[in-house]
Amino acid sequence: MKLLKCFTILLLGLLQADAKPNVVLIMADDFGVGSINTYGAPKALIRTPALNRLAEDGMRFTNANTPGSICSPTRYGLVTGEYAWRGPLPFGVVNTDDPLVVETDRMTMPKYFQKLGYQTAQIGKWHLGYTDQKPVNYLSKLTPGPNDVGFDYHFGLPQNLDDKMRVWIENDGIYGLRSKKVSPYARSFYGGKYMGFDAPQRVREEAMEYLTDKAIEWIKSAHRGNPDQPFFIYFAPPSVHHPIVPSETMRGASQAGAYGDFIQDTDLSVGRIMEALEYEGIADDTIVVFTSDNGADIPANDEMRPENQAIKAGLKANGVNRGDKHTIYEGGARVPLIFRWKGRIEEGLTSDRMVNITDIYSTLVEAVTGETPLAEDAPDSISFAPTLFGQSQEDRVAMITSNAAGMHAIRHGDWKYIDARYPDGTPENFIKTTKEQAEKALFNLKEDPSEKNNLIADYPEVIERMQQMLDTLRANPSRN
Repeated sequence: MKLLKCFTILLLGLLQADAKPNVVLIMADDFGVGSINTYGAPKALIRTPALNRLAEDGMRFTNANTPGSICSPTRYGLVTGEYAWRGPLPFGVVNTDDPLVVETDRMTMPKYFQKLGYQTAQIGKWHLGYTDQKPVNYLSKLTPGPNDVGFDYHFGLPQNLDDKMRVWIENDGIYGLRSKKVSPYARSFYGGKYMGFDAPQRVREEAMEYLTDKAIEWIKSAHRGNPDQPFFIYFAPPSVHHPIVPSETMRGASQAGAYGDFIQDTDLSVGRIMEALEYEGIADDTIVVFTSDNGADIPANDEMRPENQAIKAGLKANGVNRGDKHTIYEGGARVPLIFRWKGRIEEGLTSDRMVNITDIYSTLVEAVTGETPLAEDAPDSISFAPTLFGQSQEDRVAMITSNAAGMHAIRHGDWKYIDARYPDGTPENFIKTTKEQAEKALFNLKEDPSEKNNLIADYPEVIERMQQMLDTLRANPSRN
């Protein structure tokens, strides 16, 4: 009897050791690195208790970077582990009329998790296109789409909170579509008329709560429906991308105006998801990741915009970093990154390791399996799982970041070099709006984190080395 009991305990231990964690990956929109208290945001202006607690329970990265300083390239890099400029997006973003840019015949992060036996979902902002046609016929079946690149379930918005569609997409079609009638009406934040599909229209101020509800519903359904099967969810809230539309719950709750309120909506969403995991009894069995697709967007020449009102109040949404979304500077690329896995990642740690959002793919795979994906499957994704687990790890190889016009900067050690070259085919309007960034530059980010002192004339040998690295990386994958 005693022998049987010992055998049972051993078997249970082996099964638990083999059990795979759930994964909740949250990517906010235009959420700057200075928008969380633990990253320096004053509590007198905004309060981010859920994100603070997430950082206290896990590891916070202070040198996390996006591959692009704009939405689609970063989201492509997250899903594929590859720089978007190697293929579909040398510059710009995916517009609502553009087809799917993620190749359906390649391995992706969600496909990898499917292969591992996970249930997978993508809920929230997509911004990577639908179908293989341009323009997209949204009244048709929207394939290929998220379901074809590894997500069992998809519920979200095509581009951003106030795009001209103003409808939700569920899997491969418009959610709640009643007929094929189309009646354009009113105007969006961007000036164009809404398409006017005969389907439920998004209510901007309610979108954060609604999408969070959807994510929680899916998590509960996945866990309760099959508690022995792990799940992976990529949740992409639309905050704090303009238009700045805080919920009724948060309106007036911060001391940084509507923008601060919207930041707090993001925190509220994260907190609700964590509460759901705790209620289901799986919070400690789940890897939770929080990050953003690029830095905060600070509109120029309009001091009445909520973003600028928050800055006037004293909020530094991008911290000490120069520039903002769209730019080649650190304000466009630096983002918050927090990993929590209770019992596996030591609590309350901060890492200054240079990492890229493309690295999340390989890192999660290694955290779950102990192995990294094949180099051809995630060519620019360098795992930092050893760092998460407190093991020594060599510095990351050189890394490329890019601006909205496709201009590249390379980071290696303390150095950052911008070669001010536009890719072939960059539209003239992109060049015009980024001309102030089009100068060769060299910065020592350790000594000059705000990129104030251009050292281009002082270190010719460093420039030569960085240019060679940049040319090599452009021609070859990072994991070559």
